Amino acid sequence: MKIPVREREHGLRFNITPLIDIVFLLIIFFLAASHLARSEALDPVELAEATQIDEETERSPRRITVTVSPEGMSIGGEPTTFDNIEQLIIAGHHQSEGKGSEVRIRADYRVPYADVEPIMLSCARAGVASIGFQVLRK
Repeated sequence: MKIPVREREHGLRFNITPLIDIVFLLIIFFLAASHLARSEALDPVELAEATQIDEETERSPRRITVTVSPEGMSIGGEPTTFDNIEQLIIAGHHQSEGKGSEVRIRADYRVPYADVEPIMLSCARAGVASIGFQVLRK
């Protein structure tokens, strides 16, 4: 008995639906990540200049950014006061699940050290071991 030969369709069928799903998810992820990164840097702060910058800490994923300007301070773009800054730092540090969060201080060069010192003391009381200052490259 002769087996009938099926005619092959021309071209291959390639299901691109999963590929489209992944591309859309990546687009949404990068849009959300860029929005969060921009919201941290919205406050107009004139940073101090430095000759050496540690490039490794520039990419820390578990970073809490505290912005100090002559008008006030904020954490992650949300205005705050000296009274509740320690609770916010403790909450952010505990969200990192013991993986060692970093506090980045963006202080205007006109802000006196007396306004920055309480932030550093709050970090020490919260158990944050890594405190950095965001500066401009000279």
